Amino acid sequence: MAAYHTIHMHDMSHSPKEDKEGEPISLHDTTSKYPYGLCISLDDDQLTKLDMEKPSAGDMIHIFGMAKVTSVSEREDTDGKSCCRVELQITHLGLENEDEEEGEMEDD
Repeated sequence: MAAYHTIHMHDMSHSPKEDKEGEPISLHDTTSKYPYGLCISLDDDQLTKLDMEKPSAGDMIHIFGMAKVTSVSEREDTDGKSCCRVELQITHLGLENEDEEEGEMEDD
């Protein structure tokens, strides 16, 4: 019998915080909702490799991936707070269009 692992999905959006002017950042502004490093860009070549048709803006894409840890660093700031940073290089990637998958399940 194959072992199945449950994958827990976590919302990676920023928690509300203030910008330089002291105004809260809108969580509805997609340019600031998620950290820059979480953005992945795929061009026609990558979409072809992934056998992915051009999606529409707003579609949800299910990502399967493997990444290699390329750097691990730890530092302490002037307040004595410790901070860890891990950099990952995505090496393998697979995609599924969640909107298409939901439509296929409804058709069954």
